[in-house]
Amino acid sequence: MKRINTFRKLIFFTTLAATIFMFQACNEDSNVVEAVSTEEELDLVENGSESEAVVDEDLQIIDQSVEETAASGGRVAGDSLCVTIIRDGVAKTITLDFGDGCIGPYGRERSGKIIITYGGTFDDEMANRVITFEDYYVNNKNITGTILLRDINRNAEGNLTATRALEDYTIHYPDGNIFVMNGSTTREWLEGEGDGILSNNVFRITGAYEGVSTRGRGFTHTITVPIITDFSCRASGGFARVSGVKEMVINGIDRNRTRTVDYGDGTCDNEITVTINNKVYTITGS
Repeated sequence: MKRINTFRKLIFFTTLAATIFMFQACNEDSNVVEAVSTEEELDLVENGSESEAVVDEDLQIIDQSVEETAASGGRVAGDSLCVTIIRDGVAKTITLDFGDGCIGPYGRERSGKIIITYGGTFDDEMANRVITFEDYYVNNKNITGTILLRDINRNAEGNLTATRALEDYTIHYPDGNIFVMNGSTTREWLEGEGDGILSNNVFRITGAYEGVSTRGRGFTHTITVPIITDFSCRASGGFARVSGVKEMVINGIDRNRTRTVDYGDGTCDNEITVTINNKVYTITGS
């Protein structure tokens, strides 16, 4: 009788273990193929594009500010940039103070401060830079985190290149949601360097980054066709990013679902084309 009971217990625990294993396997598999709405995917693209645009524009403003303070050697009012620029040679910093808010060259209201700290000789244009923010807002959205500009160099074509790394770069929306980006891209300055005209600048961007969407989804963006950023288009009311393609993956959700973001063929417009499993959507902006 004792041997029969032991055998029954063995069957019971074996069955229980198999059931638990099957439940866990199904649960893990469901994470892989979990459905996500197209609306959520498009929101992720839109938020990502907004974040990229603000970074692109801020680096434009920073480049121009560095040139202006280098020429003046101290404190200047960048009227065209809607900012007061303070150069501190001892601390190796340049502070861009937007005050309580003003609308600058890209039609966005900025307030607070951007602080650029040099990692080498202050007057060395190739010195690494650390960019941080203090009570910084763009159109009532708080920006936090760090941008690192490093490995600044000239390539074989003579173009200025730099690695642009984002460290917990975060947009805090008024409703409490946040959008976070981390990763590294290379920015190559193709046209307009040093002429002091923001709308003349053209860049080529390659690389990849990852982040967390406003709905808490992890994602990765990989640039598969170099992105061209043309600020003459931005000056005329279109998107600065006029061509290039990136692929988007939402972590843990239907990895076989193809998502591409196409910035166009170089034509100046305010549209981004998003393809999700052969269905094409268009995101427009101002």
